[in-house]
Amino acid sequence: MKDYSNYHNINTNAKFAHDGELMLNEILENGFESYDAILNNDKQIRIVMTSKYASEGELRGVIGHISDIERGSLLEIEGNQWLIFSLPDDNKIFRKANIRLCNSTFRLEFDKTTVLMRDEEGNLVLDKYERPIPIEVEGKVVDEPCIVESKYYFNNRNEQITLPEDRILVSMKYQEVNNIGINKEFDLYKSKFRITFIDYSKVVNGTGVMTLTGERVMAK
Repeated sequence: MKDYSNYHNINTNAKFAHDGELMLNEILENGFESYDAILNNDKQIRIVMTSKYASEGELRGVIGHISDIERGSLLEIEGNQWLIFSLPDDNKIFRKANIRLCNSTFRLEFDKTTVLMRDEEGNLVLDKYERPIPIEVEGKVVDEPCIVESKYYFNNRNEQITLPEDRILVSMKYQEVNNIGINKEFDLYKSKFRITFIDYSKVVNGTGVMTLTGERVMAK
């Protein structure tokens, strides 16, 4: 790490960035509102979670390292899953964004994939012509944390909008999967719904949050 003890003949921007990074790390490690979090079920990180104007505490703010805060990512904090819902603000030292508490899961069905056969030690298995052998692997099923709204939702101006009866909104991390598409059906809360619209407006360059509009399918 660079030594900025001598303030003469230094790059001011580099000095500010250095001091800002030290301060951020101190707040993340020892701040009153700092927490351990698991990013996307994979990476252990530290974040600061702040209170927001929302009933029942389902909307919060989050602050963390730039590489850890991305719209659409999931944060597991004290056993609860939170979805980073807003486009993060970035000051070149840290990022901050809004997170919302996930209150359900949506079952995702992924395509079958083709991989190369390997032995128990991880080495490629070759055929008699010294070519790798492709094999098909069954697609996986994942219960993805999501936010379900069934009575009303808040638009971008924080205005409360009432949903029509038998409609729900399901927001989750953007992914391309088999069972998400117009007229696809899904089960939730002991009811069956049909997807009538998919909002991709919060997806940029393949990253973000998608919101499904579901209409209840009446039993015949």
